[in-house]
Amino acid sequence: MMNARIRSQMAISNPFNFHFIRNLKSIDVNSFDDRGPSVVFASPGMLQSGVSRQLFDRWCTDFKNGVLIAGYAVEHTLAKEIMNQPKEVVSLEGRRQPLNCLVDYVSFSAHVDFMQNRNFISKVDPKHIILVHGQKDEMGRLKSALMLQFKQLPENKRPTITMPPNLQEVKLKFSRRISAKVMGSLAQGKEEPQEGTSVKGILVSQNFQSKIVAPEDLQNYTQLRVGFVSSKIHVPFAGQVETLRLFLNEMFSGVTEEERYDSLDGDAVVTTFAIQSSQLKIVLGEKRGIASVEWTANPVADLLADSVIALLMHSQSSAASIRLTSKPCRHRSIKTEDPPSKKAKSVHQSFLEDLSKMLSNHNQFEAVQANISENSATFELQTEMLLNAESGQSESLKCEVQIHLDTDREMNMKVRVSCEDEKLARSIRDCIRCFADAASPIIVL
Repeated sequence: MMNARIRSQMAISNPFNFHFIRNLKSIDVNSFDDRGPSVVFASPGMLQSGVSRQLFDRWCTDFKNGVLIAGYAVEHTLAKEIMNQPKEVVSLEGRRQPLNCLVDYVSFSAHVDFMQNRNFISKVDPKHIILVHGQKDEMGRLKSALMLQFKQLPENKRPTITMPPNLQEVKLKFSRRISAKVMGSLAQGKEEPQEGTSVKGILVSQNFQSKIVAPEDLQNYTQLRVGFVSSKIHVPFAGQVETLRLFLNEMFSGVTEEERYDSLDGDAVVTTFAIQSSQLKIVLGEKRGIASVEWTANPVADLLADSVIALLMHSQSSAASIRLTSKPCRHRSIKTEDPPSKKAKSVHQSFLEDLSKMLSNHNQFEAVQANISENSATFELQTEMLLNAESGQSESLKCEVQIHLDTDREMNMKVRVSCEDEKLARSIRDCIRCFADAASPIIVL
């Protein structure tokens, strides 16, 4: 920025148009007129190439000329070499020529010295110091001086000082406490939250500031928007509404049902089943032979959708579905009770059989023996446990799993696992829990 005096003078004439100073935008060294005295500011300062090197090769043999090195000179450069006053130098063309001109050095560098570096580090008080971009010997002296300075501090308050070579990776660990502001409806509670109180919301961080908001308040306090993915799948369904109602009520709890007349066909009845507070809906009657499953995509609803689609397919082919949808014969016949082997399986027994298949197909168990009744089952699992990884020794381990389904308490399930290895027993219980959560909302006790 120019001061007021220079700006006012610009209206009269250019104050930077000097009589004895001019800017050489381009220069041809071979045709440069150097018959009179002159001072040339040329770069690069290391005299390795460019205009400065060409002028030096032309003037260095004359006693009347001189070179003034301004600033730092790197080792193994011509600027550093002529500071030692050699008798000869090698030109860019490879010719040796005498060095007769005057060579001098002036400190005109923008780099700070040791005292300035030390004062700056003391004021900043960093946790980590990394020394780069300098000569190895000089940086080693600086590192030793800093370590001696911080030696008087306690060990837990001393900064780490490293001097890595080029291309060496340096890893630093920083620990900080992250705080966030609770905003919107989450902050409008009747009681002030205490330490240890859990807050459920969305954490948003921007410009090193964090806040927790409810999903419905996201667009009010941030530039983000909440999006939903609505899924809808059409499943061929040729069964009856009564059959599906029976299967849904046996598999899920809290199933609601709603009936309405179709707007296009006034005589057609459209039945809608809702599961888990309307997270998933099943619509029958809008299209003939089609059941529509609709849900908003999330981990729980996706599992429910998989279970409902499997239930729709199973309800059309199971023996219980055939018995419910079949019509009796008109002629008289002697009623005989079906043999036990031909009776329709209950939902509980089907669930236990599917669980047995899952355990049999698990690659961890060598053998699975199942004893399944109507509402309970016992499984004997056999697996191989590795004793020594180097010798490959292993032993056979058996586990017993007892499962009981309580139909009087909304399909609760009791699981007991007996095994010498507590970790394996816990893994088996978690496996059965995940299978039950995916198949139906059975509560595992």
